Amino acid sequence: MAPPSPHSRASVRPLPLDALYEVLLRVPAKDLCRLRAVCRPWRALLSDPHFIAAHAARHPEPLIVAAHHTNGLAAGHHLLDIMDLSGRVIKRVVRPGQKEWVMTALLDVVCVLMTNDMSYLLFNLATGVASALPHGLAEEHSRRARDISDYRHLVAAGKVASTGEYKVLRVLDKYFEQEQLCEVFTLDGSSHARWRGKKASPDSLHPHPWNRVTINGIVYFLSHEIVKDQGNLSLRIASFDLETEEWRAILRAPLNVRYIPIGNLSMASLNGCLVVIHYIRHWPSMDLWFLKDFEKGLWAKQHSIPLKSGFLYEDIPVRPLLVLNDGRILYYEEQKLLRIYDPKTCTSTDVAEIGPYYEIGWYTGSLLSLPEGAGA
Repeated sequence: MAPPSPHSRASVRPLPLDALYEVLLRVPAKDLCRLRAVCRPWRALLSDPHFIAAHAARHPEPLIVAAHHTNGLAAGHHLLDIMDLSGRVIKRVVRPGQKEWVMTALLDVVCVLMTNDMSYLLFNLATGVASALPHGLAEEHSRRARDISDYRHLVAAGKVASTGEYKVLRVLDKYFEQEQLCEVFTLDGSSHARWRGKKASPDSLHPHPWNRVTINGIVYFLSHEIVKDQGNLSLRIASFDLETEEWRAILRAPLNVRYIPIGNLSMASLNGCLVVIHYIRHWPSMDLWFLKDFEKGLWAKQHSIPLKSGFLYEDIPVRPLLVLNDGRILYYEEQKLLRIYDPKTCTSTDVAEIGPYYEIGWYTGSLLSLPEGAGA
């Protein structure tokens, strides 16, 4: 084939900017991240906040944030993965070599515990900014002369709708002494910001991370307390309002039974609704109870999902993640599998084997917002 003539090369013209804009809006974010290297004008366009917002509106599919345990033995360690709903890793976040533990992943914020000194970082995935939170106990609690390392840490983060501020709630648990401390921190950019001691929950909160969930600025906790109510044993849920920084009324959970081990229960948020999960171990399945009315304490069991295999007593191996637009439910099982349950056929299918993760949440921003140095 003959090479193009100088005349034909001269006739090639770049696409008008508005046409290029419309074409790139249709390209998946993962591919656009690579296209930033084409030239400076493309990099400028693909980094423009208005383009990123328009692209996110056209591609609204949420992304999974899945965190690993880390030991900090290498120069950089693999902290967490961002993946699509098929289980394909599209961004890998690598951090400097430190011993870190992801305590919670919510929206575009990840709260990381630095296990060497029990301090915290609030890592914003969208900006790449890691904000150090104050070390030690709140002033209201430091008078007790307790060392923060004596406590187990239960942490939740959320966004206050009325102000747009992020807040971090931590419950410090000294279980064998039946003591729990409650503290709140507001990420407002102030150099004087500090942990503020708050009144403890009226119930003793269970410290497992899958027994707490944040929905619309409210943090829910499954309680240790199982109280007798009209001849039945009633499970309870405590909730903390991040805006008012106060505990709300205790909510009775949907299960009234003679005895359910706390290890058979967890909570999740499915499309903005609080869900209590009851694992039935002798016949591997999980029942999903949806909260319909907080004030009236109304619940409805909407699904009973058979699981692939049995599991050990002390494990909580299943995590419902999302109700898809067609009503199917995406969930994580056996610490390695993404699966989808179809309520029309009452069957589940494997999506992908993604490996062991101990904390799973959502990233609702655009991949284009992630700093280029956040991973590969």
